[in-house]
Amino acid sequence: MSGGLILSDAHGAPWLTRFDPRLKLAWLAWVSTLSIVLDSTAALATLFIVAALSVVALRMRATAWLVVFALLLAIVWSTLLSQALFYAELPRTVLVRLIPPFEWNGRVWSGLSLSREGALYGLTQSLRLLAVMMAGLTVCLSTSPERLLAALGRLRVPVAIGFTTVTALRFLPLLADELATVRRARRLRGYGGSRTTRFSLRGEVALFYPVLAAGLRRATTLAASVASRGFDPLERRTYYPALRFRSIEWLMLGTLAATWIGIATVKLLYWLYLAELFYRPSLRGWYDVARLWL
Repeated sequence: MSGGLILSDAHGAPWLTRFDPRLKLAWLAWVSTLSIVLDSTAALATLFIVAALSVVALRMRATAWLVVFALLLAIVWSTLLSQALFYAELPRTVLVRLIPPFEWNGRVWSGLSLSREGALYGLTQSLRLLAVMMAGLTVCLSTSPERLLAALGRLRVPVAIGFTTVTALRFLPLLADELATVRRARRLRGYGGSRTTRFSLRGEVALFYPVLAAGLRRATTLAASVASRGFDPLERRTYYPALRFRSIEWLMLGTLAATWIGIATVKLLYWLYLAELFYRPSLRGWYDVARLWL
């Protein structure tokens, strides 16, 4: 079973599932925008911890937790390594020198090394991705496709976009599992990679042909099923059960909005100060907050 299908078996705790899906989408937007606005490592680490706390409410098997942990580790490692290798800013403190500087063809080449500043920068950037990943995982695994489609409809998202998005989320784990099945089938027939990079790439691309064919057949069946039920994207839709915010959900939505407006305002004032467009001596305290903590 592929990692995608393993994750599809997960579901949220009852109290998390009952939350209005529009509140969950607001939570996802809150985390996504703040991951772009924030710059300090401490603030991004806090945002990641807050987003990861919501994942704890998901009920997943041990193998699913291992898949999530492997994804997190892969993102951190790839981002940290790439930035440590190719960080271009100064200063650069060398941790490990892989290729020493050398002279070739009349030019001096700086070689290749891992830098401490690049590794720290990569770690900070990976926190942005991890926070969004945690929030998205919580929304996808704790919300049924019907409720998510209803939320997108109530938020005035065009039906074509909402239906396509929900369908993609629903069938993405299945496509990943089919790809793993095709790979296993080819290995049983003796496929174990190729002698050259060219033929190896051609073999990997060929794995997608049967998956693409299965996806097209599934899309045709889904279209026929939707049409046979009289679905019309232009008609006014009704949803059952109806989406209504409870008092606690209004309070949580207000908290998200207040914190987002507060952080965005402080950051905007700090950016205007750095660009020498707007400055007030009375705002020095907020400038320090933005510089040190945000």
